[in-house]
This record gives sequence, structure tokens and C-alpha cells, in this order.
Amino acid sequence: MTLPRLLFLLSALALLCHSQTSAQDSQWTSLFDGKSLSGWTQKGGKAKYEIQNGVIVGKTVPNTPNSFLCTEKMYSDFELEVEFKVHRELNCGIQIRSNSLPAYKNGRVHGYQVEIDPSDRAWSGGIYDESRRGWLNSLKENNAARYAFKQDDWNKYRILAVGDRIRTWINGVPAANLVDDLTATGFIALQVHGVGKREDELTISWRNIRLRENPPSEESSNDSPKFGGKIFADGVDVKKLAGNFKFTEGPAVGSDGRIYFNDIPNSKTHVFDPKTGTTTVFRAESGKANGMFFTANDALLSCEGGNRQVTRMYDGKYVAIATEFKGKKLNSPNDIAPDTVGGLYFTDPRYGNRSNMELDVEGVYYINRGGKISRVIDDMKRPNGLIFSPDFKTLYVADQAGGETYAYDVSGDGKLTNKRLFAKVGSDGMSIDVYGNVYVTWAGAVIVFDKAGNEIDRIKPPEGPANCLLVGDTLYITARTGFYSVKTNSNGVQ
Repeated sequence: MTLPRLLFLLSALALLCHSQTSAQDSQWTSLFDGKSLSGWTQKGGKAKYEIQNGVIVGKTVPNTPNSFLCTEKMYSDFELEVEFKVHRELNCGIQIRSNSLPAYKNGRVHGYQVEIDPSDRAWSGGIYDESRRGWLNSLKENNAARYAFKQDDWNKYRILAVGDRIRTWINGVPAANLVDDLTATGFIALQVHGVGKREDELTISWRNIRLRENPPSEESSNDSPKFGGKIFADGVDVKKLAGNFKFTEGPAVGSDGRIYFNDIPNSKTHVFDPKTGTTTVFRAESGKANGMFFTANDALLSCEGGNRQVTRMYDGKYVAIATEFKGKKLNSPNDIAPDTVGGLYFTDPRYGNRSNMELDVEGVYYINRGGKISRVIDDMKRPNGLIFSPDFKTLYVADQAGGETYAYDVSGDGKLTNKRLFAKVGSDGMSIDVYGNVYVTWAGAVIVFDKAGNEIDRIKPPEGPANCLLVGDTLYITARTGFYSVKTNSNGVQ
């Protein structure tokens, strides 16, 4: 082919691609021109809607119900894109296919709502049926979508409603997938949630709101991943990342990709940056913290064994969320596992001096979304590590003193049922991968079990491991005086 001919074909191809892109873009309609609220009308409460620097800003008002800024036009099949930024204490939503009918609760706005939830529960992107049936498609079993939310930053929703199917994405991550045919047509609305008597003003902002009608439907795959082969390649290196500690524990990954871990005897929390390979002190006095976990909205939960409490940290402020049970001080909170509904489990054993113990049980506790604490396991010798299965339907809990790990079915409000032996090993700390394989630290090794409880691989770091955390394909290991990593043939859940 001659060069002129090649250039001609490349130019034609570029023109074709540009034409297709232009045609697709021409199908989109902006619902907000950046200057006025033309085409919108307010219903419900009296929250304020203003335009600031080309952005719609919703402001809360005390003693008023939920407020809605609604499109005057009704939509049935559509694809909607919108960006939002919300105050961390204000849950709101995007109404779709919603209505306000005189015959229904005197015109109360009702219909499908794509939730905006900045709380630890982090169900942003889930679908709620406003003023009708409640939750239709939460994110209980979609941890990837929960952790896709960005606190104190702009987030982007993509909402696809075609026929009886509604799908949502948050920052490009698939969130809800609902099939429901109750309502086929309605308006779009921007909700500002009521805040009761609260007088300080909370805000939510929206921008880049655009929609195209009658988009093509899209299929999705719900195939569960399957694993085969070895976790660790033969001869793989266990690399030492940092050292000179006394006893390392509690690795947790932050939204920035850095790995946080504790040196318990020195009462310090350290942070390792995979990008630079450096380790620095994050918290100079940790209360001899052990297990840690970051929530989906980037709050750090810590089991402060020395202070005998569980804390929640955000913006450098530590707040105790559990210090006692039925008037008696906790033993030494050890490891923690938040669920997907805003609650969390923690183990409370006692190692070392037992003279000041007030509780006669070394148990496992649950704190629900409202802060109520209950004991959910009371028949173990010394519970330690715990971890959820990828679908959050199973909780694994290790009885370190008993040398066994058990599996429980997770039911409502923290209740655990169907206790069964998972493996005849204990564990100081645990991790899990996307295939449901459980990683335990026991007898000087990291041992990997499949979800049926069969050992499939193990590796021995230079020092006896106390805990581990799988991030991507890298397994981070806290092992006595050192902090290590090793590559795997799998991937972590978070």
C-alpha cells in the first residue's frame, strides 16, 4: 500500500470515529445550564437550592421534611450522568422515575432514589424506594461499590434505566442492579434530606447533569470468580519492607493505597508507602492498638488493647465507640471487621496480666449502626482474628487458645448462626481473597484455606507472622520485628 493511500484510509477512519462520537454526544441533553434553574421546580420541604459558580448547591433548613428539586419533564428510559459532592453527615439522593400525585399522600414525592450515603455504611449508588417500600437494592454484598465512594470530594453517578431494569455506577464501579416494574415514568429530582432540628447548615452540590433518552440496554455478567492452582509461586521471595520493631500487628489499607500497621509494645502506628518504599510514624501514641480497618468513607477503626477500647478516627480526631459492656470495662479489643450495613464486629480476648479483668468472658461483640453493643459469641477460649467472606454472608473467627477457626452465617443486626468448624488452626490475624480463600497466621506460617476449609498453600516468612493483608496481588505480613510482603497469584477483596 502506498503512503498516500495509507494516509487517506487513516484520515477516513479518524473522520468516521469522530462522526460516531459526535453522534453519540448529540444524543445527550444538559439538564442544568450552569446559570439558572430553568426546567426545575421544588417540591416537598423548604431546603434552599442556589447556583454558585456553575454548580447547584442544596442547603439544609431545620424543621422541614425532605426537599426535592424536580425536573418539569418526565422520563421513562434514559441514561443519566451527574456529579455530586456531599457533607459527610448528610445523606441525600437522586430521584428517578419519581412522582408527586395528589392522590398519593397529598402529593408527597415518591419513587426510585439512587442513594447518596457518606456514612460508614456507604451505600451510595444503592436504590431506595422513597416514601413507598424502602430499600430495594442496597450495597450489602457489593464492597467494591462501597469503597468507590470518595468522601469530601466529587463523585460521579451513571444511572441506566431501560424497561424494568435500573443499573447504577459510582465512579465507574458497578453498584446497583435492580429489576422492578412498579413505575415506568417520572421526573428526576435532587434531594436534600431533612435534618430535624439541626440548625447548622449542611450542603450538597451537583454539577455536569446530563441525560440521553432511549439508550441501548447493556448486559452484565454475574459469574463468580473461581480459583485454581497455587497461591504462592515456587521460590517466590518474601521481601522485608521495614524492621526494628518489637511486635507488629493490625495491617490495614487506606484509600491512598498506603499500608498502616501497629508496633504494639511501642504503642505506635506506622504507615508504609508502596510508591516510595518508605515507612513513617503515623500515630505516636496508639494506645497499644492492634487490629485496624478503614471504613468505606476512610474512617480508621482501631482496637486499642492498651486503652481497652475501640476507636474511630477521622481527620485526626479519635472517638471511642466502645469501652465497656453492661457496665464492665472491655478486656483488650484485638481485631475488627466492619460489615456492609454500618456495624462492626470485634474480638475481646486478654493476653498477659489478667488481674484487672472485669468481664468473665473473652468474647466477640457487635456494634450496630446506632452504636448499640451486644455480645454475639461467648463460648470461645480466646477469640482473636476475624474476617468476612467476600459476599459478607460468612464471618470467620479464630479461637487462638483453642487452636480452631469457626465459620458463622451472618444474619440481621449482628446475629451469628450455624457455627461450624472451618479449620483446625487458630489465627492471630486473617485476610481473604476474591475467591473466598482464607489466609491465617499460625505456627510460624501464613496458611491458605479454600472456602471448604481445605489447605491449598502456605508460606513461611523469616519471622513468625502475626497478621496479614492481601492488597491487589501483594500479601503484606506483620511478623514480630519486621514488616514483609510477598507476591501472590490471587487478589485481595478491598
